[in-house]
Amino acid sequence: MRIAIVVPRYGEEIGAGAESQARDFAQAAARLGWTVEVWTTCVRNHYSWKNELPEGRMHSNGVTIIRFPITTWDKPEHGRVEGLLATRGKLSLADQYTWLRSSPHSQPLYAHIAEHAADFDACVMLPYTTPLIHYAAWAAPEKTILWPCLHHESYAYLEPVRLLMESVAGVMFYTPEEQTLAVQLLGMQPRRETVLGGGIFFTPAATQASAYQDLLYVGRLEGGKNVPLLYKYVQRYAAEGKEIRLVVIGNGPLRPPKQPAFDYRGFADEATKASSYATALALCQPSRNESFSRVILESWLSGRPVLVSDNCAVTRGHVQRSKGGLAFRTYEEFAAAVDWLKANPALAARMGRNGQIYTQRNYTWPTVVERFATTMTAWKERA
Repeated sequence: MRIAIVVPRYGEEIGAGAESQARDFAQAAARLGWTVEVWTTCVRNHYSWKNELPEGRMHSNGVTIIRFPITTWDKPEHGRVEGLLATRGKLSLADQYTWLRSSPHSQPLYAHIAEHAADFDACVMLPYTTPLIHYAAWAAPEKTILWPCLHHESYAYLEPVRLLMESVAGVMFYTPEEQTLAVQLLGMQPRRETVLGGGIFFTPAATQASAYQDLLYVGRLEGGKNVPLLYKYVQRYAAEGKEIRLVVIGNGPLRPPKQPAFDYRGFADEATKASSYATALALCQPSRNESFSRVILESWLSGRPVLVSDNCAVTRGHVQRSKGGLAFRTYEEFAAAVDWLKANPALAARMGRNGQIYTQRNYTWPTVVERFATTMTAWKERA
C-alpha cells in the first residue's frame, strides 16, 4: 500500500498527540513494507510557526519526509478570531472563514498534494483544528482520509469543520465517543466513517516500585489540558494535611506552583517517562477535551491505574471499558479517589493490569495498521 501522511509538524522531538500518532503510524506502516511519505512543514513550534527545519526531502526510519515552508500567516487577524473563539466559544460565519484564511498556510505544500495525491492509495491527514489541514484536504478530497482528533470544543462547531468532515473520502475516529460526538451530537454526515483507534509505541520500565505514592501528570502544560484545576485540587488536598506529591512531566506556559506538593521535571526522555509511570500511584489525566490520550495507554502498559475527568467522554469511556481506573467530577471525588488508591494498592494494581490487557488487545500498532488496511479495502470494494 502507498500512503501519504499530511501533518502540520513532524519529527522525533515533536511530542504533541496528533503529531506523535502521525509519526508512529508512518513508521509502523513502513515496517510492514508499505511506501510511506510524510508531507509536512518546516515548523517546529506551533506557537511561533517559524520555518526552523530544513526544506526538502529526507529519510528517517523507513519514511520519506518532505517539508515545505509556511508562506502566509495573517497573525494579527488570526489572533483576533482565536481570541473571540476562546472567550465567546463561537464565531460569526464570516469570522469562521477568517479563521481559516488568516492561519499559517503553505502554498507549496498544497500544490504538491494536488500534483501527487493521485499516486497514493490514501492521504491520511490530521488534526482537524489546524486550518492548514483543511486546505490540504481540499487540494485532494477524493484521496483524503481524515483522522480528525475531534474534541468537544468550540472548533468542532464551526461550519468549515462540518464541511471538511463531509467532503473527504473517509473519516477515521480514535474512539466510539469521538464518532458519537461527530455523527450524533454534531449531526455530521461523513461519506464513510469507522472507528480506527490509535496506536502506541512504548517500552515500560523493567522494574516496578515497592510502594506507590506520587500522582503523575504527563503532557502539555496548557489550559486546554485542564492543568490549573489539577494544581488547585492538589494544593487543596495538601492543605488538608494529607500527603500528596504531583510529579509533572511536560512543557508549556502553565508550570506548577513552587510548593512541596509539586515536583516539576519538565521535558523527559522515554526512559525517564517509563520509570515515572512505573512508580506512580496513578496517572492523572484531568483534560476534558481528549480524542484518544496516549498517556493513559502508556500508564496502563506500565501496569498502573489512571484517574480521569468524568467530564471527558473519551477518557471516561476508556476507563469504563477497561476497568483500569477511576473518574472524578468534583474535588471531593478527586480526594476520595486518591484516598482509595493509597488505601487499596492491590486493587489499584489490578486496575493497572486491566488497562494493560485492554491496551494490548486494541491499541498496538500492528493491530491498528491491519485495521486501517482492512477498512481501506472494504471502502474501495464498496465504491
